[in-house]
Amino acid sequence: MLEPPFELLSCSWPRPVQQENGNWTSEPDWDAPPMPNLPRFNLEVRGPDIFWRVDWRDFFRQGVRLWHPYMGGEMAGFHIVFKLRMKESGSLVFWDDDSSIIRRGGKIIHQDRAAHDLTRHELAVKEGDVLEVAQWQFGWDWLWLAQVYPVYHLQPVSAESLLEPYLERITQALARPDGPPLKMYTNGATPYRVIVAIYSLVLRGYVPDGIYLFGSEQWNDNAFQLFKKYLPFAETVPEELIQRTLQTYGGSRLTALAQRYWFVMKTCVGLLYSPDEACLLDDDVFILDDLAEALQAFRTHDLVFSPDQDLRQGYAGTWPGLIKTPADLRTNRFNAGLYWVRNNFDKRWLAEQMLRVVPNPNVPFLWEQGFIAAVFARRATLELPRQRYLFPLFDGLPGGIAGYDYATNPCGFASIHYGGLAEKPSDGLALQLLPALVNRAVFTDRDSLTLPLT
Repeated sequence: MLEPPFELLSCSWPRPVQQENGNWTSEPDWDAPPMPNLPRFNLEVRGPDIFWRVDWRDFFRQGVRLWHPYMGGEMAGFHIVFKLRMKESGSLVFWDDDSSIIRRGGKIIHQDRAAHDLTRHELAVKEGDVLEVAQWQFGWDWLWLAQVYPVYHLQPVSAESLLEPYLERITQALARPDGPPLKMYTNGATPYRVIVAIYSLVLRGYVPDGIYLFGSEQWNDNAFQLFKKYLPFAETVPEELIQRTLQTYGGSRLTALAQRYWFVMKTCVGLLYSPDEACLLDDDVFILDDLAEALQAFRTHDLVFSPDQDLRQGYAGTWPGLIKTPADLRTNRFNAGLYWVRNNFDKRWLAEQMLRVVPNPNVPFLWEQGFIAAVFARRATLELPRQRYLFPLFDGLPGGIAGYDYATNPCGFASIHYGGLAEKPSDGLALQLLPALVNRAVFTDRDSLTLPLT
């Protein structure tokens, strides 16, 4: 995993300050006692550049169970003192909210005492410098971001520069596909995470025979440009082609439903639009290990899927016309985050069945996943092992999203699906994790692997 260009040595317990008219009026408590645990700096994308960010509110609400995931941790009227040792020489560009006072060797080199939103500052630093940073919290957000631009860098470190070393590897790998095509439906809101998800599949899991992206009507210009540059091998399926397909099989009613409800569109992309043999991957799934077990199972099964919780009652209640005996539903834990499908159904029949149930946007997974689980219930299906295909919403994740050891993958996960979480990997964290996700050696033997049935 990528690491910051500075080392966090210590962080003090929060100490109260004196403040007046939006200004910090007391002196920093440079000798405040240190806390036994330290926060983590995570990568954040800001325009074309990347910075290392610590969110003090997030840090101080850890261990406090809240009704809302973004409440708490504000610590208004307090300040903390943290020490950084520079690993590189250059220009330290940092942003703070609220203000910071910084000293080096006991001498103040930066002083800002006014409350403000994120504001940019810059200091010259040398490798080995130890900076003491006192940061005040007036209220609301409490962030500190930084990056060191070494003197020999002609251009700032950018998010895109982190992807470039992998593009050639991806392109070379795709010349030798060893599995079915990939379909991904995405709104493009986190384009770097989309790219990292696909890179993790190709470089860690298997090489698909084609990559198809859907949902382009939702993408902004930045997403379009990033996908064009870093997924040049992917085919973006235009919205009009999808609508033409939906009109053919389901008429104007199904077309309208798909345009209104994203989960209806995603289901249609999976089952009505070619290719009919494919892997469906959500943009919040990272692949950590070889997927030979799934490919092997797909040779003899029409639906191979990662597991969810037991949803037989929800699926049967949503699709009673298709599920007659819920107790016998073998696809009761079907999850649409990662699955392989071989669709031999009549597509007009599929469209007719979709139109029998009004979509409920409050429980989209019951409509989407329940439909696929219902129509494939009598086909050859296989549920992949829960221990390998992790769903943190129910299973948790040792170390948390940012703290799990993706490089060595000690738990042996094949994939991690971050669906349903209040916070998923950001673009910055996805880029930070990319080297750890794709640089491990593949150790499984695809031809000799045996798969335990579940």
